[in-house]
Amino acid sequence: MSTHGQKGRSRPPRQHAGLHRIHTSPLRVDVVRRGRYGSQNMRTAIAIYPDFEPQVRDLVAQHRKLKDQSLRLAVYFAPPRRAKRDIFLFEVIDGFGGDAIDQDAKLFEFGYGSTPGFPVPSETTLRMILTSPTEFRHAIVHDWKAVQELRAARDAGDAMVIHQDASGKRLWSLLK
Repeated sequence: MSTHGQKGRSRPPRQHAGLHRIHTSPLRVDVVRRGRYGSQNMRTAIAIYPDFEPQVRDLVAQHRKLKDQSLRLAVYFAPPRRAKRDIFLFEVIDGFGGDAIDQDAKLFEFGYGSTPGFPVPSETTLRMILTSPTEFRHAIVHDWKAVQELRAARDAGDAMVIHQDASGKRLWSLLK
């Protein structure tokens, strides 16, 4: 029997197709969804940022101590169209990659899972995006995809500058 249109009664909240229950923890929110084929349940972490700020700050502090490279800018961010279970750290380092400009218009990115120095939940990856000031300026001018993601995260309030020197501050301000 439908209660639609009857005064004083409200419908129970609609459940989204395939959504079964939500689990929360201090580090993440899991949504269990019904598998597309059959009845397998698959967990998808939907919220990590900014839970790892202290660990990211520690990692950036280690990077700042490196003698052979000067860290100019470090940003912890959550790109809107990427896996929410992952941790994203963007760094601008003097001379990185020999100051070369990538011919495929991509900033150097790699990822790794949990380590003794940076433990993360299973299925979570620390994704590092590294560039030089020269390449970053070029990427901004030519609006590379990584720059679009960084800008979108900043505009959504999902980016925090962990470290910037005077050069890094100028670079960050170029991201309009």
